[in-house]
Amino acid sequence: MSDEDNIVVSTAERIFADLADLQEVAHARGDAWKTPLWRALAEAGLPLAWVLEQHGGSGASLIDGFAVLRAAGRSALAVPLAETMLAGWLLSQGGIVAPEGMMTVLPGDPRELIGLDAEGRLTGQARRIPFARDAAHFAVLAKSAAGVRIALVDASLCRIDRFENLAGDAADTVSVAGVQPAAIATAPNEFDPTSLFLMGSAVRSQQISGALEAMLELSVRYSTERVAFERTISKYQAVQHNLARLGGEVAAAVTAATSAADAMSA
Repeated sequence: MSDEDNIVVSTAERIFADLADLQEVAHARGDAWKTPLWRALAEAGLPLAWVLEQHGGSGASLIDGFAVLRAAGRSALAVPLAETMLAGWLLSQGGIVAPEGMMTVLPGDPRELIGLDAEGRLTGQARRIPFARDAAHFAVLAKSAAGVRIALVDASLCRIDRFENLAGDAADTVSVAGVQPAAIATAPNEFDPTSLFLMGSAVRSQQISGALEAMLELSVRYSTERVAFERTISKYQAVQHNLARLGGEVAAAVTAATSAADAMSA
């Protein structure tokens, strides 16, 4: 089924077009635009799409969720939809009821560790966490002496140091010091940090492929509108060659992202 035939994706695209137009967001003052956008996403059940209904979510398939994230990439969505979906997915692995509101996942690097002590308290640090400053809760993958645990943590109990990456996006450091989780559960058998990071990689690949599709579309459109020496630049062989190369790279990225989504959904 194509994205155009998918009602979940169509709903998401309408919300993105109505409330997350890139030009309007770029010229907006402050973050007031995020509130109606997130409300619409929540009412459509998209942030918790990968959470079972009995755990507070929508119970959508992984494939549908991946398609939504690809559409989000095409729209350059600047709210933590992907992070909240991933956090909800992680919580659902432990049967933890997902809360409403924005979430993100800790840690963001498989080499980092959030530890759980014998008294059930979390300690550790996670760097380069996207949207940590906006999140109301964190879904945490922690290690204890008894094995891997999944926890839900109130973000207000953690220290958040604000940093930005080269693109100017939030990439914060979250410090957890003796924090008592709101909920905690044992991870399923054979579920480990690699399982989380494979899923996270599949999520990011959808956003990247969607962004590349939008970039190709914008480039082709511009080439048919921009006039140089009384001809649109799309008529020039050098431009045509570069657009063809870009199209090939985008097709390869979309194929890789689709393969990742299929593998995670199998």
